[in-house]
Order: sequence, then C-alpha cells, then structure tokens
Amino acid sequence: MKKSENISEIAKALNEVRKNIKQPEKNANNPFFKSKYVMLEGVVDAIDKALPKGFAYTQEVTSDGNQISVSTFLMHESGQYIQFDPLNVPVGKNDAQAFGSAETYARRYTLSAVFGVTSDVDDDGNQATKSAPKEQPNKRKDGRQAPAKTPSKPMATAEDKDTIKGKVASLAKEMAMEPKPLLEATMKHAKVSSWGQMSKEDLNALDHELSTELMEFRSKKSKDDEKSSDELFDSLNV
Repeated sequence: MKKSENISEIAKALNEVRKNIKQPEKNANNPFFKSKYVMLEGVVDAIDKALPKGFAYTQEVTSDGNQISVSTFLMHESGQYIQFDPLNVPVGKNDAQAFGSAETYARRYTLSAVFGVTSDVDDDGNQATKSAPKEQPNKRKDGRQAPAKTPSKPMATAEDKDTIKGKVASLAKEMAMEPKPLLEATMKHAKVSSWGQMSKEDLNALDHELSTELMEFRSKKSKDDEKSSDELFDSLNV
C-alpha cells in the first residue's frame, strides 16, 4: 500500500461514506453458486451517492498472463491519497468473457472491501474459476438414496490465505504489535471461527475487517499527531 504522508482528510471522508452509504440490494442471481449478489453497477452507484465533496476514487486494471490485477486509488482534493495493493484474480479460460468476468469480480470485490459495501463474495466471478466435480448421491444400507447434503460454501484457497497473512503482517508492523494476536482479534470481530475451514465469505469479512482496522488506526494516529503538535505549540506560548 502506498499513501501520502498525511491521510487525515481521507480518513474523515471514509468515515462520512460509512455513515451515509445505503447498502444496495442483492438483485442479481448467480446460478453457479445459487446465491444473490450486487452487480458492479450497484456497488458503484451506492458509493458515488455517499461520497463527500472533494473525495474521489479510481481503479487501474492490468493483466499478466492468465491473471487480472485491479488497484484501487483514493484521492482527496487536499492532495492526500491512498493506493491499495492490487487484487490478483486468476483466469481459468483464455477468452475475453473470462477476463471480463474476472475484472468485474476484482473491481467489485475491492470497492466493496474499501468502502464497506456488503456485495457478497459469491458473485459473477465464477467465469474465472473452474467448476468443482459433482458429488455422487449417497446410498443408504437399505439401497435408498440418502437426503442430499446442503451445498457447502466455496472455501478460501491457500493463495487467498497468503494474501490475508501478508496484510496482517503489514498492519501488525505498522501498529507495532505481533501478527498473531492481531489476526486472532480480527477473526473474532469478523466472526470467523476457523482459519483452516475459512470460506470465501469468511475471507471477505476478514479482509473488510482488516481494511477497517487500518483506516481507524491511521485516523487515530493522525489525530494524535495533530494533538501532539498543538500541545507543543501551546507549551511554547506562541
């Protein structure tokens, strides 16, 4: 992550967005995951309506082989900025539709995480993934078919977890604390009960909680720095 020396105005602007944003309706169907999600247009519309004056964002999309990368930039008229690390999404098929779907997924996922939009991680990004093999129906001892199991949620991959580990390590370093207690506290706040059995939905909640924790920490630090400066000048009687 890259940022300007001071992000106090961006922190205030993000706080205003969080106060004013109205969560969009999940009105798009995903037959692959049998779930509903918010389309990219809905996420963008909800964010744009909540943006305070002088605050804007943009996204940069790049590709490298069978991978799409999306970087999100926050900008304030004061000159302050934050450039988030890119989200990399693998593309399963080498065609325009798969790349377009991966781009849409990455843009929507990152915007939702940054601005606190509950768009649901199980979205149209299935065009960039491979279908899992179907399980054969279970047979009971009497030969009758057992009741179908409830479909399990898509699980977070090792790459997903490595990304989260990297974010935890960076945040822990900035906050001058050990990564393990930070991760444990973040999992508790995000209501993620198991690292080993973490779903994509859990991953989304954990990632959002880390982004929120980072913004709150930097906002508090900026205010403390400003307070220290004011106290210094007061002590000098200038």
